[in-house]
Amino acid sequence: MIARQRRLGTTIDAKAQAGTVTRARARAAVRAWGTAALIVALLTPANAAAADPSSAAAAQPRAASSVLPLTDYCDMVVDGVHNRLFFSDPARGAVVVTDFDGAVLKQVTGLPGAAQLALSADSATLYAALPGADTVAAISTTTHEVVARYATGVGTVPRTLAVSSGRLWFGYGAEGAGDIGSVDLTTARPVVTLGQATADDWYSAPALATSAAAPGVLVAGERDVSPATFAVYDVRTAIAHRTAERRLHEAGDTQDLTFTADGKNIILASGSPYYHQVLRASDLTDAGRYPAAAYPNAVAVAADGAVAAGVDSNYGSDVFMFKPGAGLSHGVFEFASGDSSPLLLPAGLGWAPDNRRLFAVTRETRQGAPVILRVLTTPGKAATETVLHIPSTTPSGTRSLTGRLASDLPFPAGTTVTLTRLDPGATKPVTLPPTTLAADKTFALTDRTTARGYLTYTASFAGDALHLPSSTSIEVYIR
Repeated sequence: MIARQRRLGTTIDAKAQAGTVTRARARAAVRAWGTAALIVALLTPANAAAADPSSAAAAQPRAASSVLPLTDYCDMVVDGVHNRLFFSDPARGAVVVTDFDGAVLKQVTGLPGAAQLALSADSATLYAALPGADTVAAISTTTHEVVARYATGVGTVPRTLAVSSGRLWFGYGAEGAGDIGSVDLTTARPVVTLGQATADDWYSAPALATSAAAPGVLVAGERDVSPATFAVYDVRTAIAHRTAERRLHEAGDTQDLTFTADGKNIILASGSPYYHQVLRASDLTDAGRYPAAAYPNAVAVAADGAVAAGVDSNYGSDVFMFKPGAGLSHGVFEFASGDSSPLLLPAGLGWAPDNRRLFAVTRETRQGAPVILRVLTTPGKAATETVLHIPSTTPSGTRSLTGRLASDLPFPAGTTVTLTRLDPGATKPVTLPPTTLAADKTFALTDRTTARGYLTYTASFAGDALHLPSSTSIEVYIR
């Protein structure tokens, strides 16, 4: 019995005997992104995918993308009052200002090591941590000029920022000497206070997060070591008071940290575990999870509570969309697949105030690739992959068909796969009894036929509200 395999209608001669596993990678039909100053790609709406099951791109969202004049990237801030985006470039010591379409409006230079950014409560001032100058710079969000610089002390190298209760909080310190400081902005002459961490728990400048929905609460998390320590501070006064602390043994390499819209929880994006953790902001106890995929590296929460959970992925989906508290994603964004495909950069997600646009900062892995801003709108469906296997030895006239479905999003109970058999000389395939996916996403069916010659078996998944369709075929020669 000799097998030849087909992928999405393309026949590939197989040197192996029957039993060769075939994979119809829907995600192989990737979206092509150019490198012009502004690139707009209009993609077919999701509900049109069923008309062309061979195209993974068919159900992807509409998106626009633009090249940013960045050598490197650290952080992005969305200014919903002025409809502006701010990006920090540590390598060039600059902050780039664009509109919501990615058109560059200004490049603020002379900002050594420009790292994390933070926006004032009234959106009038953008703050930028400058580790290369032991300073935090204040930039007007209307003139885009530096209006003040706050020296944090020689050798402090401030890297992270957060604003709460009229004070600017910053994570600072070289490796082995991390701490938290503050700048009191309520006084005529802003006062800098160092050593606010109250314990020697930070290996380096910790990640910081605050929320208008949780006034006076500052959350800090270890960025560069594992296991990672997290702490909550009461910052309603000039001196921070630690109210909760937890070491997460399964967490490390914190790359993004944000509050939920109601201010009750925080969401972590770290290299491990392979989901976005949710902790209560009051005591850091577990409050759930958003099961995106491996290597979480970004998270953004919209005003209505929608969660965009991003991952560092060459293959598969890059951003997973969740309703507040939901255990399953209701849509995904996939930039492209391949060894040099665009990757979402750490802390590279942000929402527009209308909750309809999600900004994503990406870069290909190839050397010298530009930093790309992608403006994402309606999420698409997840790519799927069908695998079909026929054992090389089966009883005469009887053969077992087994396989599995794969996708970044789980399949609902009762999902079925359709199998057909095209007999020698026939023009119309025979539809075999439907088979339902098991809990482990596998399926199995026994076919009985006395036909001899070339038979073609096809396994097809029709797609559903969350998944693209896919199919695969094996051509078997029965002597």
